[in-house]
Amino acid sequence: MDTSVSSWIRSVKEVSSGCCEVIRSGMFQVASTATAEVQNRDSTIRYGLFRGELGLHNLITPTFNTLFMTCIPELNSCAVSCKTEANARNAEVRALAQGYRPTPACVSVTDVDTSDPLETPPVISFALYVCLLVFVFLQLAFALVAAALAIVNATKNPTEPVFGLPGCLWTNLATAVLGIITLLLFGIYWATSGLKDHLAVSYIALGLFVPGPALGYSYWLLICSVFCNLSNVGLIQLRAYLLERDPPPPEIKVDNHPSDGTIFIY
Repeated sequence: MDTSVSSWIRSVKEVSSGCCEVIRSGMFQVASTATAEVQNRDSTIRYGLFRGELGLHNLITPTFNTLFMTCIPELNSCAVSCKTEANARNAEVRALAQGYRPTPACVSVTDVDTSDPLETPPVISFALYVCLLVFVFLQLAFALVAAALAIVNATKNPTEPVFGLPGCLWTNLATAVLGIITLLLFGIYWATSGLKDHLAVSYIALGLFVPGPALGYSYWLLICSVFCNLSNVGLIQLRAYLLERDPPPPEIKVDNHPSDGTIFIY
């Protein structure tokens, strides 16, 4: 019994850690190849709202480095860095925000070249990043409430409207609206801000690699989740319509009662 319990706890921990990793690095994943002339194969860049991975294939044996989303609020700027120390990451993003050229190598220090500034700072807006976080976590919160209400209504018959079908309706509608807002925020910013050209990564911004940018699977999965919430709203409304519509009037067939003359008084 102890062995089975410990195995179950271990499985739960693995699942929860996997879910946390999806939230940390999968949501709004940016995925890109990074091409250079002297490479064994194309390098890869993947990152989400918090972390990511940089795979460099300069040699036969590739090297993989963790990317960290780093923000400088006073400069309204965020970028991803593979530096191994927090101070070095802050210095790199600060340099990018000011249009300077930091060393992109994944080491513990950052040197900055101020002699040849970049035309536009290759960063992500900090205000947009905060808005994305707020809307994403609000969407997750409403989705959890909607799921809990669905379970409650499947097992019980709540008397309070907030715990009944009206609660299911409005939580699903709020989840769908938040998902649409989040998709539009990130999608429009991706298409118009130049993010897909520099990816907020020093290796790309400094011209060391040519990107092949794309939105990761998690962006398109969010579209599927919005459709699921909208379908839930539609099903709840369809149920209400079927229950509240007037029933058809009864039909009296005289042919079925040829011997009963009293039917004619109607």
